Amino acid sequence: MEAHTVDSPAVPTEIWREIFHILLWDDIIFDSDPVSSSHQPHIALRSWYDTNRLLKLWKQRATLRTVSKRWKDIADTSLYQYLRPSNLTGTPVNGVTLQRAYRLQFGHPSSVCSCRDQCICRDYAYWCFGGSREPRSTRLLADSMSSIGRLRAKILVLPGSEWNALMAKPAEAVTELLGEVRSLVIETFVSTPKEISIICPNLTFLALHLTYFSWEKSAIEPVTFPDLSTLQIVVDREEDLQKIGRWKMPSLKYLELRMSSGSEDIFFADFLQGVGKGLISLQIGDTGESIVLFDGFWSALPKVRYFGVSTLYDDVDMWPLPPQDHPLRTISNREPPDYNFWRRQIIDVVDIWTRIECISDTHLWEDMEQEILKLERSENQLSKHYCKSDNFMCHQCIYDGNTRCEERNVRYEDAFGRTWAEYKQGKWSFHSYPLSHITYRVQAL
Repeated sequence: MEAHTVDSPAVPTEIWREIFHILLWDDIIFDSDPVSSSHQPHIALRSWYDTNRLLKLWKQRATLRTVSKRWKDIADTSLYQYLRPSNLTGTPVNGVTLQRAYRLQFGHPSSVCSCRDQCICRDYAYWCFGGSREPRSTRLLADSMSSIGRLRAKILVLPGSEWNALMAKPAEAVTELLGEVRSLVIETFVSTPKEISIICPNLTFLALHLTYFSWEKSAIEPVTFPDLSTLQIVVDREEDLQKIGRWKMPSLKYLELRMSSGSEDIFFADFLQGVGKGLISLQIGDTGESIVLFDGFWSALPKVRYFGVSTLYDDVDMWPLPPQDHPLRTISNREPPDYNFWRRQIIDVVDIWTRIECISDTHLWEDMEQEILKLERSENQLSKHYCKSDNFMCHQCIYDGNTRCEERNVRYEDAFGRTWAEYKQGKWSFHSYPLSHITYRVQAL
């Protein structure tokens, strides 16, 4: 259809604005508190961080801008915009462009990774499984402050270099610049957490990586986030848990913690007893050691319904049972998909924690469909086989876990919340994002 036919003068601009609002809206990636509306935190966050989903929306807007001048003006003034400045190759990014974005995302992984069209260096696995590559040093936002005044962005994702460049500016100016931000993701190393609480006091979502350097620069002052609902945090030393435990976060409900080294029980226990009373979801990953659940673990987490964990300590007798009236219903795998330590424990978890209703794993059924079908056809009997596969995904472990869960009437889900039966029935689709419908609707115009 010709462009002048599509952009008919007979259609009022107000109507086109409504259409563009629908086409450029995504109820997940523009949510500044993405976990609260989901029963499965890892699924909500996987979609929220999904690089390809974000880029599809950005390309959608870029395509609409090419149709006519009126469409370009409408797209440029649309309330909801996702902007990744590094995507604008050859196009100057002025203050007005930055100021308009609702979700603003700096840094580009192409300079530090070998991914092509399907880059995963900024997806949810970045936080789950230990990615900590620093993008090339940038200071675009700090250098553009004088022409911006105040960002409209509710969601801000930026590398540590951008944040640290901002911290070199006058605090009053930075506070004004970021006054609307509700979700802040700082990829890799940051300065002090105290500065974050001062500059962005109204955050509902915070993700950051703290190092010993962060604490060395910090004065011993209270850190308060009154509205913070979701915290994703990486710490390098176990004693840092004590410092985070002193933060005042009265609204915290969803905590995802990754420790870069083994954590001693005393630090772990003190930390959870300090922050756990209001948590609904807790996810713990430790890249160094298996997780030991201390005595009183569940009493420290009286409201947790969703518990994600990397490998538990091998001795099942040391796994404390949740009380009969405890709300825990979902156990989630926090190991990388190719690791099988956690999967070896699925049968024990289901057998011992009998009130569990869902086991959530990190695999995708698409990646092993033929292997699982082959095991089904062979009428493979359930057995706790000794798996030595620590560097690639063990299909037998997954098959055994699924079999036991089916016997116990427990859901065994892949990374996108689908059981094997649902996948076979075609109930779910890996590509069933609203953006596919958006693309279709734009083509129909």
